[in-house]
Amino acid sequence: MLKSVEQSALIVFFKWAKSGGVKTRLTPPLSPKEAAKLYQAFVCDTFAKVRKLKQVSVFGFVAGKVGNGGELETLLQRMSIPLIEQVGRDLGERMRNAFLWVFEQGFSQAVIVGTDSPDLPLERIHTAFDTLTQSVPAVCLCPAEDGGYVLLGMNRYFPEVFENVPYSSNETYRATLRQVCQLSVQLFVFPRWYDVDTSSDLWRLAAHLDAKELPHTAAVLRELSLEKLAKHTEDPVCIAKSTNSRAWQSVSPSPQREGTA
Repeated sequence: MLKSVEQSALIVFFKWAKSGGVKTRLTPPLSPKEAAKLYQAFVCDTFAKVRKLKQVSVFGFVAGKVGNGGELETLLQRMSIPLIEQVGRDLGERMRNAFLWVFEQGFSQAVIVGTDSPDLPLERIHTAFDTLTQSVPAVCLCPAEDGGYVLLGMNRYFPEVFENVPYSSNETYRATLRQVCQLSVQLFVFPRWYDVDTSSDLWRLAAHLDAKELPHTAAVLRELSLEKLAKHTEDPVCIAKSTNSRAWQSVSPSPQREGTA
C-alpha cells in the first residue's frame, strides 16, 4: 500500500479540447466540434476517476497555456486539479520534464497516464503505484495495442527512458522497453490496453462502457449518430456489442438497421 500522500504523484497529460486540435483521426466520421466534445468528456472522466486514488497527488499537465482552456479548464478547476503547462519540444521531452518536476517536489513515486484511454481500470493505476513502493529502483509500463503505452511509472528519475524513442509510432513501446532494459531496475509490465483513436476504438469503448464510471463520455456517446460511426468501422462485433451498450440506449437503431450498418 501507499505510504503517504506526499510520496506518490500521478501525472495526467492532456490537451485543451479545441475543435480541430484533438481526436483528429475521428474526423470523419465526427465533426471537429463533436470530436472536441468527446475528448473533453474523456478528460473529465479520467480526472474524476483518478481523484479516487488514495494517498496520491494528481497533477494535470496540459499541452497549452493555463488560462486558455475555456470550459474544460473551468471544469478541472472545480475538481481542484493543479494545472501545469507542459514544457519541451516533443512528447518525450515534455514527459521527461514532467517527471523531473514531480521528483523535484519531493515525491518518491510517479506515474504518468494520458486521456486517450478513459476506461483504463483504476485498479491498474493503483497497482502501478504498489509496484513502485519498494526500496529498489523500479519502472512499470502498460503497453498500448497500437505500439505505444498508456502508463509509465518510476520510483527514481530515469531520463534515459525518454531517449532514442520515436513517439507517436508503433515502435514507441518497444524502443522505451529497450531503454529501460539498459538500466539497473526492476521492471513490471502490465497487460496491454488500448487508446481510443479510431472509429473501431470508439465502438469498442461503447461496447464495454459503464455509464456510472464514465458519465461524461456516456452522455456524449448518446448524442452521436450510430449510422455515421458504423460507416467508418470494419468491426461488426464491436458494432453489435455497442448497440446493446447502455451508452447508446437512447439512440440505438432497430435490429434491421443495425445489421445493415
